[in-house]
Amino acid sequence: MISNSYPQIAFCLAITPAQENYYSSLKKMDITTVSICLYISKLGRQKHVTGHVNAARNLGMTTHAYMITDLHDPINDCLQFSTRFLELGYSKNSKITVFVNGSQYIEDSQKKINDIIKFLSKFHKRENIDLAFFNDDLNNKIYNLDLLPEVNLTLANVNSNTPGSSKVGTWIYTMDCGENSQFLAYDYYGYYTEESYQLSLIDSEYVVQQGDSWYSIARRHDIPLIKLLKMNEISSESRVYEGQVVKIA
Repeated sequence: MISNSYPQIAFCLAITPAQENYYSSLKKMDITTVSICLYISKLGRQKHVTGHVNAARNLGMTTHAYMITDLHDPINDCLQFSTRFLELGYSKNSKITVFVNGSQYIEDSQKKINDIIKFLSKFHKRENIDLAFFNDDLNNKIYNLDLLPEVNLTLANVNSNTPGSSKVGTWIYTMDCGENSQFLAYDYYGYYTEESYQLSLIDSEYVVQQGDSWYSIARRHDIPLIKLLKMNEISSESRVYEGQVVKIA
């Protein structure tokens, strides 16, 4: 399909209204895919989760789920989350997002993240498990993406003009939706939304969208990065800006 914007997903918070009319407002924004927070370290299972899930499903929305872990007791976090996930009737095609919200003082954080992926893979499809980080943590080198499994990367990079990592697949660009707190994200490659889309003026040109990088443009159009840079006569250090037209063929 031809679209004039990236598909989007809403990551619903505990304080997001668990009401059908709220989810209807998301649909009016062309957001038909949501991920609902089921569990947060130390805070336990989230309240009103059933209301969120039912409201979204009653409107025919695609529902995924996520947990937030501080890595202090990751296996217990996984147990609590997976139990609730199964109780709510999620399918094996649903995406699980693990938001990592630890600190630089956590020992063996890289190993613990890998342990989480291994644990969740015991009952869920490995390719449907995603990792999410806050961009400041990556900038501060708390985590090394090269030491983690190859997965879709969700990045919380609120109020920034760039995704912050060449590996980003889903970018959370705001935590406000009208008068409510709500993570909204661009799903660049349709990982959550499973949408096929193209953003171009003609077959040989592409209109840059907010959050694009040369890497994401190359990946989206299946073009080697070196070739894309050469076609546009620029270097990898050159910045792209929203509305810019770049050659893709």
